[in-house]
Amino acid sequence: MKYTIFCFLLLAAACTASNNDSSLEGIYTAAFEHEFGRNNDTLILKKANDGNGVYQITRHTGLIKKMDGKEFPKEVLNSTWVLNYNAETKTLTEQREGKTLVWDGNRLTLQLGDRSYKKLSDLK
Repeated sequence: MKYTIFCFLLLAAACTASNNDSSLEGIYTAAFEHEFGRNNDTLILKKANDGNGVYQITRHTGLIKKMDGKEFPKEVLNSTWVLNYNAETKTLTEQREGKTLVWDGNRLTLQLGDRSYKKLSDLK
């Protein structure tokens, strides 16, 4: 009986174990303010082509510039990055400019420099 229960629990744990690579995909956001304005960033992270550790980020940035206390109309900037994922170091490295994002699977965040992007949802 104990053996049966143990096998059942082991099977249940194996079926519910998350795959860190697949949990990377999703929508991440961050908001930050600096002396020249405010930014609202959204990152959409998904596997590129067949996967194999290659990901694509589509970044949408809403920027409100400030100068001399005056705020200017919101600008929307879009960019696309191609990144390689290193499962050992849990980092995504952008191929053109060398940006490095660090994945924290416990807190579900991506860290880019001093900015932390919180995961909102998985991709559907």
